Amino acid sequence: MAQDVVAPQTRHDNASRWLHAGLGLLRRLDLPTPPALPRVAYTPALVTYVVGTYVVAAGLAVLSVFTVRVPVDAQTLVVGGVAIFLMALYAIRQRPPANITWTPTMFVHLGLSVALGPAGAAVAAVSESLGVSIRSHGGAVRTFFNMSNHFIADLAAWAVFSTIDNLGVGAHGTGHPLEAGLAAGFVDFIVNSGLVAVVIRLSDQKVSIVGFVRSRLWVFPISIAYGFAAFTFVIVHTSAQAKGFLALLAPVIVLHVYLIFFEQGTYAHAQKAAAFQQEREELLRKEAEASERERTKIAGDLHDGVVQNLAGMALMLSAEASQLKARANGAPNGTDALIELLDQSATDARAAMKDLRTLIIDLAPPTLRREGLQAALLEVLAEIKRKGTNTHLDLPPNLRLRKDRAALIFRVAQEVLRNVAAHAQAKNVTVELSTEDGAAVLSIQDDGKGFSEADVARRRAEGHLGTSAIVDRAEEAGGTLTIDSEPGRGTLVVLTLPI
Repeated sequence: MAQDVVAPQTRHDNASRWLHAGLGLLRRLDLPTPPALPRVAYTPALVTYVVGTYVVAAGLAVLSVFTVRVPVDAQTLVVGGVAIFLMALYAIRQRPPANITWTPTMFVHLGLSVALGPAGAAVAAVSESLGVSIRSHGGAVRTFFNMSNHFIADLAAWAVFSTIDNLGVGAHGTGHPLEAGLAAGFVDFIVNSGLVAVVIRLSDQKVSIVGFVRSRLWVFPISIAYGFAAFTFVIVHTSAQAKGFLALLAPVIVLHVYLIFFEQGTYAHAQKAAAFQQEREELLRKEAEASERERTKIAGDLHDGVVQNLAGMALMLSAEASQLKARANGAPNGTDALIELLDQSATDARAAMKDLRTLIIDLAPPTLRREGLQAALLEVLAEIKRKGTNTHLDLPPNLRLRKDRAALIFRVAQEVLRNVAAHAQAKNVTVELSTEDGAAVLSIQDDGKGFSEADVARRRAEGHLGTSAIVDRAEEAGGTLTIDSEPGRGTLVVLTLPI
């Protein structure tokens, strides 16, 4: 008696635990957020077509009620309907740029339809459409069209399956369930894709039917595979009813849940990678800005300190030499060597000032800071032009770049053009800058003597690391720098930099 009293409560507790576990699992599943559906202009042709599918689906449903006699299993309908609804609601969606949504609901569609006929087709169509509508916020028109579309396709699949499966019944006593399933999968795919292709074409005349069909071809082998397995629903349902139907669905449901968690994990990893990349780019940007600030500070310190000191020293040396010359008044007094030394020292000091001013401009080009990238590049090219090389600069109009990007492009161009002036012996050099696909592409081409890999290795061994430095800087900023050169063929340098 005690067992009789306790057992019902135990069964209730087990059911409650299972219910809470199921609800907890559903809460953990991330409801996909598909891209917003485009607005549709309801033209008379589109409205007529959509309403026509409603009418055809309703007519077939009424006709099935009065003419088809297929046993209805309410438990199997509930199991299949809930499975389809949840699979459609929690479809597996790859995030951008793929934006592909996948769910094995067609497998259950075919199973319900071939096992339970029009009733199964109706439940499958309603469950799928409601799940998709909740997931994508499709609206009433889309939802009812999807219901009609799926019902017509599933009903056609059932009709083909029943016809082929019954061909062999009678004389030999066996049907053709395997062939019938394959045919059902084929028909379901053709009808469903055809109805969708027409409505897409009517809603947007720019869409190519051929292009749409090609985009759907990847689904075709899956539909055939589902059809191949659909006949098993008939066999299992005949012998085990709803439990057999659920047993067939169990591995599909488990796989679907696993794929959802797998996709969520992949997406979370991708988000972390994107955040890391964004943080890295931000650090690189700050590093570049700090480097430019430090260059400017060093240039300012050199200008206000060392250069001014050298200027004062040169003036003092020149003045002292002039005074000694005045005292000597042309008469030899043993100070000629000293005067010559003072003059030479003043000359050396002025030369050092000139070199430092050139270095200051290299460290922090005032033209780049005041007038922008184009003016700074023209200034560098002017130096090459004065040495007899024809130059050409091509930049997009109204070019707007971040300061760190503009500075890096200038540094690369400056180093490359220095090498051209020093080693290439070129008659012509062309500098082009373009922007495409979120990147700036700098191209510098000359018709000079070029160089080989052996030449590069030799210059590195001699301590000339300018080219290696700009390659490293480009890669640190997330870009690439390629150098294409052969002796006698000139050189092409291409910098590709994300902007």
